[in-house]
Amino acid sequence: MYKLNNQDISITINTYGAELQELQHVEHGKLLWQKDDAIWNRYAPILFPIVGRLVNDTYTYQGKAYAMRQHGFVRDQTFHVVDQSPTSITLCLTDSDVTRAQYPFAFELHVTYTLTDHSLEIKHGVFNPGSEDLLFSLGGHPGFHIDGNLNDYSLDFGGEFTVQQHLITGNFYNGEKKDLCLNRTFELSESLFESDAIVFKAPPFQSIGFGKKDGTQLLTLHCKDWSAVGLWTKPGAPFFCIEPWWGWADAINSDGSFKDKEGMISLAPGRRSIHEYSIEVH
Repeated sequence: MYKLNNQDISITINTYGAELQELQHVEHGKLLWQKDDAIWNRYAPILFPIVGRLVNDTYTYQGKAYAMRQHGFVRDQTFHVVDQSPTSITLCLTDSDVTRAQYPFAFELHVTYTLTDHSLEIKHGVFNPGSEDLLFSLGGHPGFHIDGNLNDYSLDFGGEFTVQQHLITGNFYNGEKKDLCLNRTFELSESLFESDAIVFKAPPFQSIGFGKKDGTQLLTLHCKDWSAVGLWTKPGAPFFCIEPWWGWADAINSDGSFKDKEGMISLAPGRRSIHEYSIEVH
């Protein structure tokens, strides 16, 4: 465990999964939920090299089939610290025999957490040290603390938007969509998540505020270049997830081809790709 703090914010990072396990503010207290394995056994996992689930938990690449669980394997691997200061830490994971058994690519994944005055910046750097294109998706999955009932909370999308929600059947996109009107006081309720997460691809907004309907502003998650965003909770659970994604789960009719999987990023040999978001605390 590694702890960082400034005058307003303190965080705790676990080398297992490079996972953020505590985000505490001097005024609002603990903003991440307090993990309960009976409900959900994560705090804020990093999703790599897939986001979401594969049909039959398998894919094919260059004629060979590989098995991989939902959201990939990085959340269950131990990183090592490569740089640290009083307000920043960088952790790294590289490919190994364990990862190559389910993902036949060379890679380096650096995760940097940096505290600024009122924000936590989270940067993921993916580097391709191999000789072939690196195929991957990546995402964040922070679970924020709910005090009481989800119905007491709302979201702020920074404006008014009509967006298409991509509908899900059994963890997979079924091809159906519906329009959803978003605004600066989008009221949350458990009924919104009865079927699964709410997912928007190519979101037209760059931030989502999270706060209480009584006007208390807690935080805003900012992301300039996400390719999708997921909103998720479980019925009665004391958390709410705002998930910045670069990629998404399989369609229900996917043929399993990794190369042709929708939403994948292709990174040429010797190139680096940066994917970042921040959590501003109010």
